[in-house]
Amino acid sequence: MKTISKFRQKQYYGNMTYNTRQKEIIEKAISKKKKDFSIKEIYLELSANGEDVGQTTVYRLVESLAEEGAIRKTLGADGSVRYQRLDKCNHYGHCYLKCNKCGRFQHVDCEDVCDLSAHIENHHKFKVDEANIVINGTCRSCL
Repeated sequence: MKTISKFRQKQYYGNMTYNTRQKEIIEKAISKKKKDFSIKEIYLELSANGEDVGQTTVYRLVESLAEEGAIRKTLGADGSVRYQRLDKCNHYGHCYLKCNKCGRFQHVDCEDVCDLSAHIENHHKFKVDEANIVINGTCRSCL
């Protein structure tokens, strides 16, 4: 009976399995992030909170979430691998602004994004993925 209950507590991702509780803990930690993060940061935060989740488990789940498109894998200003939580957005004409100094992401709705996308498609024959436009720069707080 114990083996069956353990089996039921697992979620399947590709060829790997994750304990549902561990998955929920990791996803909850990610959902609280206001700026980009590393796997090590998630792991250290969970360890500091007394959660029994291995760094390999965090790595595999975060990578799986990135492959599914639930979070975005990016490069930090120092060239390190970072991840970004993606908010659900179902409207046209939005992008993300990323501060190269503090790493914060800001969601922006702006119809000019639509104009820029149309210009690039019409004049440069390149289809822009409007759900994934990120403009790098420096935020007001870091100026």
